[in-house]
Amino acid sequence: MALPSLNAIRAFEAAARLLSFKDAADELRLTPSAVSRHIRSLERALGVTLFERGFRQVQLTEKAQPYARRLTDAFSVIAGATDEISVHGTGRRRRQKRVTLSINAAFMNLWLADRLPRFRAASPECELEVSIHDDRGKGGNPSADLRILFTADEDDDPSHLPLVSLMVLPVCAPSLTKGPAALRKPADLARHRLLHENTTVWWEEWIAGEGVRGVDPKAGAIFHDPTLAIREAVNGGGVALADNIMVEDLLARGLLVTPFPIRRRIPSRYALAVRPGAASLAGVKQFRQWLLAEIARHKRAMQLS
Repeated sequence: MALPSLNAIRAFEAAARLLSFKDAADELRLTPSAVSRHIRSLERALGVTLFERGFRQVQLTEKAQPYARRLTDAFSVIAGATDEISVHGTGRRRRQKRVTLSINAAFMNLWLADRLPRFRAASPECELEVSIHDDRGKGGNPSADLRILFTADEDDDPSHLPLVSLMVLPVCAPSLTKGPAALRKPADLARHRLLHENTTVWWEEWIAGEGVRGVDPKAGAIFHDPTLAIREAVNGGGVALADNIMVEDLLARGLLVTPFPIRRRIPSRYALAVRPGAASLAGVKQFRQWLLAEIARHKRAMQLS
């Protein structure tokens, strides 16, 4: 069939992505009635109803959902190609690139945030839009250009690029390794408060795996934000079981120490997912390349293979 009006396609893509004719109109600098007319003309051309129209809201029909996703991907490719060619233009300001990133709180707050100045220095024309997701959910915002996911080692999703495998290690403030109750061996944990991230299972498995006796793995505080557990450890409030991403910087700065050199691999890792259609965007390529270089630095610093 002949290609429908590109203006109508653009209006539909914006309304489908935003689920609002008004917001689509604002984005496209049209009136809501103009957006509505474009979408009705597209529906007539396709012979398909694209939206279920309700009071003050619209929803995509089941048939329209894959069409909307593919159009969003197509417009992202067009935007990326435009960004790439624009660098060769003269007499015009280079267009700013914006990359949307969905990430979990621990990775962002304890590792990535302090590295972002290096990214800004390397790519001053690229800005990030960051959202935090809960790993117990569905893996973040699927419309984000990039998602950094906490996944199982056996995850075989071909769209997930493994970044770094994880090990856990006990960490505490330096003060807990001094004095009459100093932490020197695993059995000394009996004299100290355990700090748990979301669940006591991690400490239970670690203590059982090391064959430690006389330590109650369910005792201590539980924090449902990993960042809070690490802050409590930095403040001398106990011993946390943390992964390598969470503690690299704090170990390097001497705010945390490992009271005994025991590392245990866990069957988990961080992985990178790129939204279909976004891989060609200049900003996405820049951030991906920079992130992989930072991960390589992390592996060297933490002596990971």
